Amino acid sequence: MKKLIHTPKFFLLIAYCLLSTFSVSAQDTIYKRNKEIIQAKIIEIGLDEIKYKMPNYEDGPTIVIAKDQIWKIVFASGVTQLMTPEMFNPETYASQKKNALKTDFLAPMFHHITFIYEHSLKPGQSIEASLGIIGVGYNPDKGVEQTGAFVRFGFKFIKSPDYYLRGMKYAHILKGSYIRPEIIFGSYSENYTIQEYTYNGIFGYPSNRVTTINDRITYGSLQLSFGKQFIFDDSFLVDYYVGLGYAFINHSGIDNNESVHYLGISGGGSESPLSFSGGLRIGFLIK
Repeated sequence: MKKLIHTPKFFLLIAYCLLSTFSVSAQDTIYKRNKEIIQAKIIEIGLDEIKYKMPNYEDGPTIVIAKDQIWKIVFASGVTQLMTPEMFNPETYASQKKNALKTDFLAPMFHHITFIYEHSLKPGQSIEASLGIIGVGYNPDKGVEQTGAFVRFGFKFIKSPDYYLRGMKYAHILKGSYIRPEIIFGSYSENYTIQEYTYNGIFGYPSNRVTTINDRITYGSLQLSFGKQFIFDDSFLVDYYVGLGYAFINHSGIDNNESVHYLGISGGGSESPLSFSGGLRIGFLIK
């Protein structure tokens, strides 16, 4: 008779212990950005904050913490959720266009045209690739024919605010002030003529002999450009920049001291390795 009485109590005790063990283990874990770890029972995940209670203390107070302070949450089920700040969350900009086609508005005035493609990698970062065709447009150096091309590759870092407000985000994923490290490489040929002179004592007189000069100029530069890009209605853009860097030039002509001008960079002759660049770009955004 005693066995019949104590056996149910024994099984109830085992069930209670199992439930207690499950209750202790079934809790969520909050990982804060300052490396602090909190064992909790998540009650609610809102737009800006998370509410939780201490485990096994459901009657206790509800604790509130800002989402920006949290790196990730590992739920009791094993599911992990990363807490990306709203400003750097790609989902925030899902409806915006992330690619752009541009051209340098002033380039044809300096005997070349430029086509630029920009692609957003993530909020605050994008890459750019440019192709310049030399020999198109107005030629400021009359009598000199130039034919060739240059390319530019850059990685753009778009400036974020010095401090964040809750819920802050970029007005557009491609908009804002930026810094762009880039590499430039180009090559073009120059054809021009030189009038020869004959001298009679002190004075020189043009002769009937004209010499044609054919040069090949190869150049490259490492630049650090600073600029700002404006986006209008997720469709049209204006981008201006200035750059400073170091350049090398291989000039096969008779004037090896000549520096490269109007062809993506300016400067970088044998007298100084410094090079400069700048531009005003306009373009359209595409998906």
